[in-house]
Amino acid sequence: MNPRAVVVAGALVALVAAGCGSSTATVGGKEPFSLPVGPTEWEATAPAWYADGTLHVGERSVDLGEPVDEFVLGATGVYWMRGRTLMFTSAEGETEKVEEVGWRNLAVSADRSVFATVDQSRGPTDEYGTHVLQVAAFDTRTGEQLYRTPDEEPDGGADLEDLYGEVMPLLVGVSDEHLFYDSTTIDLDDGSATPASASPDGEVYEGYAETLFPDGFHVYLGGEGKRRELADSWVAGVGRLSPDRSTIFDVSEWPTQAVAYDAKTGRQRAIDAPWEHFKLVGWSDEDTFFGVAERIDTNATNVLRERQVVTCELRTLACTPVSPMIPTDDENLGGPATFLVEGSSDEL
Repeated sequence: MNPRAVVVAGALVALVAAGCGSSTATVGGKEPFSLPVGPTEWEATAPAWYADGTLHVGERSVDLGEPVDEFVLGATGVYWMRGRTLMFTSAEGETEKVEEVGWRNLAVSADRSVFATVDQSRGPTDEYGTHVLQVAAFDTRTGEQLYRTPDEEPDGGADLEDLYGEVMPLLVGVSDEHLFYDSTTIDLDDGSATPASASPDGEVYEGYAETLFPDGFHVYLGGEGKRRELADSWVAGVGRLSPDRSTIFDVSEWPTQAVAYDAKTGRQRAIDAPWEHFKLVGWSDEDTFFGVAERIDTNATNVLRERQVVTCELRTLACTPVSPMIPTDDENLGGPATFLVEGSSDEL
C-alpha cells in the first residue's frame, strides 16, 4: 500500500470523523456533475509531460497556458488544475472550465476509463458556508457520473476549511471497479463501501493490492544494497511492480537511482537512461514504461539540474528520449511548477 495513504488516511482520518457526521448510505449521491469529454479518443497511455504552457502527449501537443498545477489523462483529453479550478482540454485542444472543486486531488484508472476527483463545490455546508467534501468518479468516454459521496450534514461547530487543510489528500486512487478514498473502498458498480482494515502498517484498503494503477502495482519492499524483494511491510521501502509482475522499481527515496529489480531473483538491473537517476511515471503497456531521466549534481544548491522524458523497453531496460533536455529554472525554485508529469504537482 502507498505510504501516503497510510499516513493521510490512517493518522488523520480521526480529524475527518470529528468534522463530519457519520453516513450510513451505501450508494453514491445522484446530483449531476457535468464532466466534459472530447469528440475523439487519443493515445492516453503515451508518455506525457507539460512544459512552458504546452502539454505533450505522444506525438500530440495541446496549449494549456500557465500555470498548470497538476494533470491526468482521460480517454478523450486532459483534466487539469489551475488553482482551485478543474479544467478540461480535449485531444483537439479545446479548453473549458469544469468546476471550482477546491483541491488538487485527481486520479485516473490504469486504462484511462475512469476519472476521480474531490469536489467542494456543492452539497451541505457548515455554519461558515464551506461545503462538505465529496468524492466523485466519472466515465471519461461518456462523462457519466459513476459515483458521488452521499450528502451528509457536518457536525455542529465544525470548521471544514480548517479541517480539510489538515487532511488532504484523501483520494488514494481509482480503478475501473473501485474508488479508494478516505479509509474506504467504494465499489463503482453498486456504490457499496467497505471500510479499510487495520494492520501494523496502517490501514489496508480492500482490493488495493490487486489493483493496477497507471504507474503499476503499489507494493511494499524488503532487501537492501543491490537486491529488492516484495514484503508485507512498508518499513523497508515502497515500490512499483510492473503490470506483468516481473520487475520491481524502488520509489522510496528521491533522487531515485536508474535501476530496476528482477521480482524473482531480487537482482538489480541498470536502466539505460541518459543519466544515473530516473523517476518512473507510468506504463504504455505491459512491455513499455516511461519516466523522467534526471541529472543530479549534489554540489549544486538545487541538485536537480536537467531532465528528459524517456520511454523504455521492459525486457532490455533500454530507453529512448521523447522530449528535449529540460534544464532546471533555478530562479523559479519554490514557485509555480514549470515542468510536470502526470499526477505530480511538486516538480520544478
